[in-house]
Amino acid sequence: MPIIIKEYEWNQTKNNITINVPLRGVHQSKVDIFYSQRYIKANYEQFFFEVLLLHAVDVSKSNCILTDKDMVFELVKTDSEIWTSLEPNISKKEKLELKLECIRREYEVIEAKEKDKESRKAELKRLAVSEQMKIDTQIRENIERIKKEEKDIALGDLENWQNNLSLTDKKILKKKKRKFDKYLAKNSSDFAISDIHLHNSDFKIPSPRLTQELEIEFTPRHFPTPMRESKTEEENEWLKKQAEARRSVGFISEDLRPEEKSPQFLLKKGDEFMRNQNFLGAISAYTFGIHLSNQFVDLYIARSRAHYAQGNYQKTAVDCSTALELMVPKLEANLKERADCIGRRGMALCKLNMLSKGINEIEASLELVPNEEYKQFLLEAEKEWMNNSDSD
Repeated sequence: MPIIIKEYEWNQTKNNITINVPLRGVHQSKVDIFYSQRYIKANYEQFFFEVLLLHAVDVSKSNCILTDKDMVFELVKTDSEIWTSLEPNISKKEKLELKLECIRREYEVIEAKEKDKESRKAELKRLAVSEQMKIDTQIRENIERIKKEEKDIALGDLENWQNNLSLTDKKILKKKKRKFDKYLAKNSSDFAISDIHLHNSDFKIPSPRLTQELEIEFTPRHFPTPMRESKTEEENEWLKKQAEARRSVGFISEDLRPEEKSPQFLLKKGDEFMRNQNFLGAISAYTFGIHLSNQFVDLYIARSRAHYAQGNYQKTAVDCSTALELMVPKLEANLKERADCIGRRGMALCKLNMLSKGINEIEASLELVPNEEYKQFLLEAEKEWMNNSDSD
């Protein structure tokens, strides 16, 4: 249980407010501070300080100075006026609602800044890639230009050499070319294609092979790993134990008749287990029904109820979220089911010590459909949240 700091000093001018809070001997590096337009909070070891401001302040211009003995909040007012008090004179419930609203708005501002930072980072990366592409293009163009210049120089030298040949040299080159052409004509005639005789009778094209279809059936296997003879006995023993465990809770899918393997029958079977408080059997029945039809929303709702009764709060929240995703579009016909899922998910979150999120979920459920069970649970959760403000 944290020790709430109530001994602090504050003073104001027309434009500023200063709040001095003692550190009680705690080193300044261990102080965790959060402040928004109307809410300030500080945690340091076992101490806790918070204040809800009467009016809004400019967060961007305000700051907090940590010294060896205390921390000083220097706040800049958004409106130049003298405050009658530091905190508003309202009820605890109104303070809680205002506090949650301030925290929600501040987190939205933080998320917006993070998104803007990521977008600017992505834009800088895109510009860097674009600049690198331009540099690579310039390098390639320079290489091509240098190649072309070298080629032009080489061709120019060859042309100059040909122009500078004497008449005698040209006659010698022409004579050598004629001799070479005669040599090619004489030798190529020895290998003329007309001298090659093909006997078609020596080449028989075989007929196409006969085709058949092979049907392959794989042996059913419950394990994802390949079968090994050395592990067969252990695997069979494991499957036997699993079957006995399912029978002990009153349900095993292998014992069902073909006409009983339907989502509607399994939903009724699970409801019967729930009435007898056999929650494990109900979970098994609902799970097998979901395996047969994973779009049947009633099975997810019923299984979330069974998981909550069994104390599986994490799985309760997952089933409620899946059911809400399936109940689209949101209609008047599924209003009650949606409210039930939101409320039960809120209760599960509270059980998982996520009180702030759970309270918001239950309040959203009660806005859709009033429910006495959720209302009573909400009151208890708010009391617990007030007693332990730093539970989130």
